[in-house]
Amino acid sequence: MKGQEAAQRYAKAFYALTTEKNKLDTALNELREFSIAVQKEPELNYFFTSPIVTADDQKGALDKFFEKKALSDETKSLLHLLAEKRRFGLLSQIASAFQSVVDEARAVARGQVVSASTLSPEERQKLEVTISRHTNKKAVLEYHEDKGLLGGLVAQVGSFTFDDSLDTQLRVMKEVLTKRRAH
Repeated sequence: MKGQEAAQRYAKAFYALTTEKNKLDTALNELREFSIAVQKEPELNYFFTSPIVTADDQKGALDKFFEKKALSDETKSLLHLLAEKRRFGLLSQIASAFQSVVDEARAVARGQVVSASTLSPEERQKLEVTISRHTNKKAVLEYHEDKGLLGGLVAQVGSFTFDDSLDTQLRVMKEVLTKRRAH
């Protein structure tokens, strides 16, 4: 839990800094991309999280990277700070926490939708409006298909779950019928 708390603190401080400098969207994209790149490459991940590699070596590697890839000064400073404080292992948690802080400030709710078949743009729009109404936030949803579902969909946004799958409807019907037989 300590790591998550530290990630939250870094994310909130980074949010304050990037908002003040009007670089929020740029920093969000840079941090997200850098975090994904480090996660994808095992050697890179090892280099930045290994206690054997010195902070100076990590900062040197970052400086060489910055020569080839332009990043905002705020993102560079955060990455240098993580190397200096030996907290690079928190990078993905910081990126995730930063996204959450930004979403909270913008009243955005992110979630997943699993459906039996591909939803049309109209169906997606209707679902997003419905979820936005229930959460009082703008819904940003990722859509996935699951051929294992008989029909319908399941949407998960934070603690809000909307289960309109045929599987669940059949289960509820069975429970109702079973209760009726018992009486």
